Amino acid sequence: MSSIRHSIGTLALALSAAVLCPAELACAGPLSMAINGGLTPTAGTTSDYLTGGWTLGTGMLWQWDSSSPFAMQFDLAYSNFNAKAGLIELGQSRNIQNNGGSGHIWSLTADGKYTMDRDGARGYGLFGVGVYNRQLQLTQTVYGTGYFCDPWWGYCYVGVTSGDIITANKSDTKFGLNVGLGVEFPVGEESAWFIEARYHWVDSTKATEFIPIQIGFRF
Repeated sequence: MSSIRHSIGTLALALSAAVLCPAELACAGPLSMAINGGLTPTAGTTSDYLTGGWTLGTGMLWQWDSSSPFAMQFDLAYSNFNAKAGLIELGQSRNIQNNGGSGHIWSLTADGKYTMDRDGARGYGLFGVGVYNRQLQLTQTVYGTGYFCDPWWGYCYVGVTSGDIITANKSDTKFGLNVGLGVEFPVGEESAWFIEARYHWVDSTKATEFIPIQIGFRF
């Protein structure tokens, strides 16, 4: 495990060198931006604790040579998941009975991109490293009474209301790897719609694994 972490850290530092020089990148070649979103199934042991969720993201592509199939891609994404019974049961105690929860992952990734140049739609592959901030929360539904006023009819009454309280909260930041495949559909010379699936593996005692399947627009 230590050798894996060392390799991930080394690769992350190498790719991060490009991110830290935005002025040089802008001068060396054209940049394009992207926005994307979609569904995010979980995989491996992660699927025992978190349901599939959704993701939103944005990114930047650096194509230093327009005639080359190679480019660098940098992405920032947020993924949201709900807790399964396996995660809820892990946080149960004699005094606290959880009945809900969620997982949230922020990711910042740097990837090499290879595009197969064809007429019309063109396929591409991605491989790279990233930094992932993972947050897990467990919640309990509580009930209480309150004084409510109806804004339409103008009368007030005592009623029962419910809400969720956070009973456990864990957050950590880890390195990870990702690999993906996609298809682009050009719109003019500078823009394209794309469909992409990417597998993310985050280093930890029990690896976090998820596979965003996204639709996006590059411009």
